[in-house]
Amino acid sequence: MSSQGPKEELLGLLPLSGKTRGEDIANAVQKYLEDNGIDINKIISVATDGARSMTGIHRGVTSILQKKINHEILTFHCIIHQEALCAQTFSAEIVKVMNLVIKIINSILAKALYHRQFKDFLEEIDSQFSDLLLPNKVRWLSRGNVLQRFAFCLSEVKTFFNEKRIDHPELEEDK
Repeated sequence: MSSQGPKEELLGLLPLSGKTRGEDIANAVQKYLEDNGIDINKIISVATDGARSMTGIHRGVTSILQKKINHEILTFHCIIHQEALCAQTFSAEIVKVMNLVIKIINSILAKALYHRQFKDFLEEIDSQFSDLLLPNKVRWLSRGNVLQRFAFCLSEVKTFFNEKRIDHPELEEDK
């Protein structure tokens, strides 16, 4: 082991042509590893999208690879895929509220002067938080954190807008 720690390999996207059965994908993975001089026994985990061709008990990629590897491997359902599936179940009302919150946050964070003034205001009143969070468009679950922080800072946001004479009547609606 070098001073930099153990070497980690990440298998990225493989171009597949033709069929994409578990066997085809497992063979492509094995060929990639062989072509790049990577011992298949170095695999410790596999993240998938949960498709049957990936997770099938007998003919899924993970079970085929497991049979070829000399130790137990960990299998995970990719968190980004889980978040995307979760986001599809959001009601129109939740999406509407989230879009409004993002619009309001952006109106503060997008202008450097407003953002600086807002952070100074939060510090001045000894707020629990020093800033709002900006959502990450890829990770839907981060939006929950954004919404929670916004809710905690709602009275501060309202006061800040009142001082700036910026009108957001939506903020007065409890709903």
